[in-house]
Amino acid sequence: MRELREELGVEVEPLERVPGQWPVAGGALVLQVWTARLLSGDPRPLQDHDELRWLGRAELDSVDWLPQDRPAVHWVASRLGGA
Repeated sequence: MRELREELGVEVEPLERVPGQWPVAGGALVLQVWTARLLSGDPRPLQDHDELRWLGRAELDSVDWLPQDRPAVHWVASRLGGA
């Protein structure tokens, strides 16, 4: 939650953990991804990001995802429903 506050300027409530975990920092750390409910703030790129955009399920393939991000994106797409 701290990361979202620092990098996007929002407060969230974590909801459901996305299955899997991804090594970062040369394997020294592990990234876990969660779905979340926006409690306050207007998401905007603050630190380490040049752009922020919302994507619908049909737009997820428009991003050049890193290979390690693709399983989480696929899981999210399966939760969005529709085409």
